[in-house]
Amino acid sequence: MGILTWSDQLLVGIDSVDSQHRQLVNLINRLDEVAALGEDHHSLIETVNELVDYTVYHFQHEEELMQNADFNPDMFAKHCQQHQEFVDKMLRVQADAKLDPTLLSKDLLDFLVDWLCHHILKTDKLMAISLNKGIDAARIEINRDEQVDIMHSNLYSALRESEDRFKELADNLQALIWVTNAKHLPIFCNQFWFKTLGLPRGAVDMQQWLDAIHPEDRDRVSTAYQQAAAELSKFEIQYRLCPAGGDIVWILETAVPRIRQNGKFAGLMGCGMNITSQKKAEVALAEINLQLEQQVIQRTEALTAANTTLEIEKNQQTLLNSKLQEAQTHLIQSEKMASIGQLAAGVAHEINNPLGYIYSNLNNLKQYIQDLVQAAELAERLTQQLPADNPDVAGFNQFKQSVDLQFLKEDAIDLVEESLEGASRAKKIVQDLRDFSRIDKQERAVFDLEAGMDATLNIVNNELKYKAEIVKEYVGLKPFECVGAQLNQVFMNLLVNAAQAIDEFGKITIRTGYQDADWLWVEVEDTGKGMSEATKAKIFDPFFTTKPVGHGTGLGLSLSYKIIKDHQGRIEVDSQLDQGTRFRVYLPVLVSA
Repeated sequence: MGILTWSDQLLVGIDSVDSQHRQLVNLINRLDEVAALGEDHHSLIETVNELVDYTVYHFQHEEELMQNADFNPDMFAKHCQQHQEFVDKMLRVQADAKLDPTLLSKDLLDFLVDWLCHHILKTDKLMAISLNKGIDAARIEINRDEQVDIMHSNLYSALRESEDRFKELADNLQALIWVTNAKHLPIFCNQFWFKTLGLPRGAVDMQQWLDAIHPEDRDRVSTAYQQAAAELSKFEIQYRLCPAGGDIVWILETAVPRIRQNGKFAGLMGCGMNITSQKKAEVALAEINLQLEQQVIQRTEALTAANTTLEIEKNQQTLLNSKLQEAQTHLIQSEKMASIGQLAAGVAHEINNPLGYIYSNLNNLKQYIQDLVQAAELAERLTQQLPADNPDVAGFNQFKQSVDLQFLKEDAIDLVEESLEGASRAKKIVQDLRDFSRIDKQERAVFDLEAGMDATLNIVNNELKYKAEIVKEYVGLKPFECVGAQLNQVFMNLLVNAAQAIDEFGKITIRTGYQDADWLWVEVEDTGKGMSEATKAKIFDPFFTTKPVGHGTGLGLSLSYKIIKDHQGRIEVDSQLDQGTRFRVYLPVLVSA
């Protein structure tokens, strides 16, 4: 869109003159476009040359029209004088433009528009009326108000007024207002812009502008300008200015492209706000946030350390409580076993004394019966040598028949033998009970493990004989150093648990063997109901039991596990539901100190 708009109000009534005036309007618009778009020097000079050429043929044509008609001489002379003034002005402009195109400014456009207003709308219109109507030009009057209305209706006057108001407003704003042309050359910068950049008001080039931008931001800002021009897009950017002799100034700038009606890029228009105070506040706020974050981190670290210490202390306390509970449980169980052992040892001792003389008396009785049998046999032989009618013979035979002497001789010996066998078995049980539960043998000593297993079997025989067949698969382990009484407790727990795992009647297999030369093992396997994986994971936990309330403490396997650990051994379990369970205890042959 041009700064001037052709309309019928500009017609003077002579077609050739109106056509040339229309060409003048086009040239004025073309000159404004060349200056606004920042086109090259050649285009500018070419446009100025067209204006100079216009003066030649246009003025010659008007003067010929006036000379060929009866035109007022004074008015003709005045008309020609105005033509000459225009020619002189354009020749000066042409010469200046060839030396320095930047000298062309809005003054030239103002001059051309003023010429259009006063010469065409007044002088040329007088000429046309005089020539068309044959009236003396000196007697014709032009309505001045009509001229003003015509110019006001033209776009240029409105644009000029708008531009002047814009510049006046921009100079009074505390913001950086600027306008560039298509070549990014500044064509307007407001007073605050010059003040902020520390530059004297006047002509300024883009290099001065960029030099005032902080070196670290310069390329970024320049790229933003170039990108906005290429994409015809609005942008917003923050950057720093380094005015001469001043502090760094932060700018928040918004710019939009200027676009001609034909779609060509005409430059940028921007507004920059000083946000230095905001940036300082942001820096201060960031420092405060950083300090607060550091304080939070320090306090968090302190709390974390305190929590870690408390957690460690809690874990240690829990571990100590667990160990204390385990030790207390073990102590209670040990005391319980010691009490039972002491009681069993006392009972065994009390039984052993009468059992001793019963066993001794039975041996004597056996000898006495043998002597009596010999005496009875001797008496029987003697009676055979006496006469049959001898009263002693008759009495002996009657006695022999009444007591069944032959049966007495045979049965008396069998009774004594059975009594001796029972006494021997009772003596063995008492001895095994004393060996199993003795409280005076808690120190390490050489121990026959298989013999200890047999002793344990004797003790728990009543628990096993109705539940399972006992199968022994011994390899003949050599005695080794251990606490035998404690291992007997382990075997007893394993055997009793095996029996209780069998619902009706099954089989318990006891095996022994060696693993390499350093380890021996004892295995107790049953054909009971087995265990699930969840149960297997807890069987060595204190107080864990699968037995009904009142039928178990859940301490047997826990204590057994501890005894084996104290012997530097290990215990393994293999169990499947409905397929039985196998416990294997590994013990070192030589225990390290």
